[in-house]
Amino acid sequence: MLSISVIIPIYNVEQFVQRCLESVMTQIVLNVEIECVIVDDCGHDHSMDIVRQTVANYHGPINFKLISHKQNRGLSAARNTGLYHATGDFIFFVDSDDYLMPNSFQYFLDNLKCYPDVDMIMGNVKACKGGDFLIKNIESPLLMEDCNIFFRKMLRHQIYLYAWNKLIRRKILMDYKVYFEEGILFEDQCWAYELFSHLSSILILPKVTYIYENNPFSIVNTAFTAERGELVLRSYTISVNKMLDNPPCSERYKLNLTVDYYLFMMNFLMNGVDVHSQCPIPSETSKAFFKVKLRILYRVIRCGRLLLSCFLMLLFPPFSYLQKVRAFRHHYYDMESIANRICHVTDFVHPKFS
Repeated sequence: MLSISVIIPIYNVEQFVQRCLESVMTQIVLNVEIECVIVDDCGHDHSMDIVRQTVANYHGPINFKLISHKQNRGLSAARNTGLYHATGDFIFFVDSDDYLMPNSFQYFLDNLKCYPDVDMIMGNVKACKGGDFLIKNIESPLLMEDCNIFFRKMLRHQIYLYAWNKLIRRKILMDYKVYFEEGILFEDQCWAYELFSHLSSILILPKVTYIYENNPFSIVNTAFTAERGELVLRSYTISVNKMLDNPPCSERYKLNLTVDYYLFMMNFLMNGVDVHSQCPIPSETSKAFFKVKLRILYRVIRCGRLLLSCFLMLLFPPFSYLQKVRAFRHHYYDMESIANRICHVTDFVHPKFS
């Protein structure tokens, strides 16, 4: 019998967690075993009291597992703990301030019957803030079996990188040890890069299956402080260094993805440049961030990508001061897209990776 493990980390979400759990409890699918692994990451509100009461009042086929950390370890560690205790054929991450639409799992599994060998299925998402859909211009299920295509889409941010709302074969996560980097923010970015590098096929669904809540107390919306600024910068440094250590395999990808690969990382570094300009950063963290910027620039110059190296100069003064200009920040993605197309013109004279 097919089985799904839903992983939900819990930390200071007392306003949202009952709605989240109840949205999972309604996901009843015949002939499918569902377990829900709830990881208590030691918050300081009443979230776990609500969890225990909600689970105690539940009478249904879903098996709930409550796992507790001894101390707060962060979202990445909580997700990794959930993975360690999960037993399902598929993994499905849910953030505890978000919730599922009714019949979402049935929708995923109906499509899995049509494409039984697919490695990952991702549904559409509606963000509460602004009401935007994360997947646009898709009206029917889209199967991608060419890793060149979907990996490039991921590098171009045309596929959302968040861990949630993806039905993923657990075997892939376990076989390739695709875990979340602990102790950093924005862990989904590096994790998604690694995950997509091991997938053979993905299925993208048009229907909204997940609601992304605008939680004012979430990590994304946490007030900006010097301490947080340092953590943000350190997180980008660690993530980009990890991706630089593991470039796309030239034997796997037939397309020349070099430009997309470096611009993917530059996007994160540009966010880091913005953070660096807003608050004082300890010298050790600042030096490490500068080194990773130099590392990516040297790598691009060494492989002869002169046009791309010119664009990368935006990471360094005085060009980086453009980040202070609102119009520049507003149109950066457009400029990045144009730079991408221009730099790809010379692909035929460059090796795929160096």
